[in-house]
Amino acid sequence: VWAYVSPAGREYAIVGLERGTAFVDVTDPIDPQVVKVVPGPESNWRDMAVFGEFAYSVNEAGGGIQVIDLRRIDQGKVRKRKSVRGEGLQTVHNISVNPDSGYAYLSGSNLANGGLVAVDLSDPLRPVLESVTWPFVYVHDVLVVSYHKGRKAGREIAFAFEGVDGLQILDVTDKLNIFKVSEVRYPGLTYCHSGWLNKKRRFLFVNDELDERRNPEVETTTTYILRVQNLERPRFSRAWSNGSTAIDHNSMVRGNFLFQSNFTSGLRVFKVKRPRFPREVAFFDTRPGDDEPIFSGAWGVHAALPSGTVLVSDVQLGLFVLYFPD
Repeated sequence: VWAYVSPAGREYAIVGLERGTAFVDVTDPIDPQVVKVVPGPESNWRDMAVFGEFAYSVNEAGGGIQVIDLRRIDQGKVRKRKSVRGEGLQTVHNISVNPDSGYAYLSGSNLANGGLVAVDLSDPLRPVLESVTWPFVYVHDVLVVSYHKGRKAGREIAFAFEGVDGLQILDVTDKLNIFKVSEVRYPGLTYCHSGWLNKKRRFLFVNDELDERRNPEVETTTTYILRVQNLERPRFSRAWSNGSTAIDHNSMVRGNFLFQSNFTSGLRVFKVKRPRFPREVAFFDTRPGDDEPIFSGAWGVHAALPSGTVLVSDVQLGLFVLYFPD
């Protein structure tokens, strides 16, 4: 699940479905309205990102990147403009956009051994795949940010979540010279899946998708907290658990709160003003009944809409529209 805010301020959920991408008007969160479903290859996995007034949808069945025009979404019109298949691109697991640099990043695609692929969005309607990528290790997901002050000013950094290989920090400022800055593995590493930075970018909250399921040393839902203030020397800070047994999947930080989709235990909200010491302050269980470590229930969350509306996607039950005030 992802989100879009139109220039007029209307808010939309973008929801991955088995057979396409849904655009849902959630401006009135009490009465969500489906605007359009853009068909796509049938796939159990679909990921979306937004740059400007365009959405980009990818999946694991084929077809490359769907470029979807949102310029008239307020009038109820959403249109797929093209599919990008440059360099032989077909399947993609994740797509992430850094709005500061105007680049999208593909991970887990059929290119570059599943490594990182940079996509130039200078013309949002006509994305261009860069010929030089990071093909040295499979990247499952990536969080890319630009730094604007301090010693890191001018650098574009990718936090690459690499499954069994842990986390790598890459400098992607120069697309012709992407290089590894550092790497870190944490106790309990089973499958480094995804993560998000705290608002000061000093700590990274990491979700490991398989530790609760396969690692006999991990019995409860565990978030791994890494200190990344020094990009050249990141280090494991601590592991933290709320005591549930569900699988944590995806996270997003808004202000001093970490929003985490935890499959069978639903959405969990943690106050992280003190990043090393999260405190659970709210939850909404989309699958009440048990917290078994299985791939069922809430697996996506987006919490950055200006209104405070929080979007949660559930594998079986679809879109949940919630509210959490700052």
